[in-house]
Parts: sequence; C-alpha cells; structure tokens
Amino acid sequence: MTAWGDLLGGIAARLAGHGEAAGFLPQLTDLLHTSAEATPGPPEKLPVQRFWPAAGASDPLGASMAAWELALGSAWRQNPNYRAHPPSSDFLDNYGYLECAGPEAPVRVTGLRLGLLLLGPGTLYPAHHHPAEEIYLPLGPGRWWRAGEEWCEQTAGAVIHHPPMCGHAMESGRAPLAAIYLWRGEIVTAASISRA
Repeated sequence: MTAWGDLLGGIAARLAGHGEAAGFLPQLTDLLHTSAEATPGPPEKLPVQRFWPAAGASDPLGASMAAWELALGSAWRQNPNYRAHPPSSDFLDNYGYLECAGPEAPVRVTGLRLGLLLLGPGTLYPAHHHPAEEIYLPLGPGRWWRAGEEWCEQTAGAVIHHPPMCGHAMESGRAPLAAIYLWRGEIVTAASISRA
C-alpha cells in the first residue's frame, strides 16, 4: 500500500539521527512487511475529527496520514480512562486518536502502536503517564511539557521523547494540534491522568 509505505518512510526519515528514537526504527522496518486488514472494524465518528485533515495539511507526514486514513477507513478512538473520567467538560469534544498499527488496529502488531493524536484548538491534554515508551512527531505548533522541564513550544519536525511512566502534557493554541505517536514496550496499558 503506497500510503502506508509513504507514511512509514516519512516517520523513519524524521526519526533518523535522534538517539532517543533510534530504537523504534527496526520496528518501523518490520511494519513495512505487515499487511493491513481490509476492514478495521466499525468506524466511530468523534467530534474532534472536524479538525482533521486540515490540522496536518501543511506537513508531508500529515498528508501521508490522511492518505492512509482515506485508503483504509477511520479507526478513531478515545482512551477509555478519559471517557470514564474526562479531565474537563469539553475535553472529549476536542480529543481523539487514529490508530494505524497496534494490537487492535488495522495493521495488527503486538510490540508497537502507531497513530495520530488530535486536539482541537485551545485544548489542554493534562499531565498523564503510561508504561510505554513514546515518541511524538508534531505536525504543527503546540506547547509541550515533560516532568522536570518547563513548557516549551514545539513545531513540525520536532521529535519528542517520553520514557516509560514519565509525566507529560500538551496544549494546542489557536489551531488544532496533530502529532504522530509511537509507543513501544508495555503498550497494553492505557494512559492515566497524573494526580498531584
């Protein structure tokens, strides 16, 4: 599938030369040889989808992700922990993710998750953590925070690394925030909001 190869090639190119991300490259190579299922399951429409694909349109990785979604169909989701206990009254209207590869995704793999996080404008995704190691590749500007560091602006082209169980947060500005994510390690446990 051309869209899949373009997406994986673009991700690998962006990760090249980033020491913290190097461990993900062999798994990305393996994904090129993993076929997608024709039907990923019943699509769920989420309110945040109104911001996609415009949120990633200016980044080549965003265009590849949009082509992938169009070729295979939607597999948008929300973290069940956040659905049960939303961190704010409007969070679920402005949050969702599209999973491409993972245990329940169209490309079935057990050791990796690959997808797209999408936040509507002016949305804080509060401090949270998970046992998986994570890489984010923003497709546009947004503010990012990691435990022990200050908030900082990141733009398309950045590679953001979160070790396992490291608290982190992000916030969109006037525009939606879209970012490709990769998880490896203990990928079954969903993220939880960090409580002070």
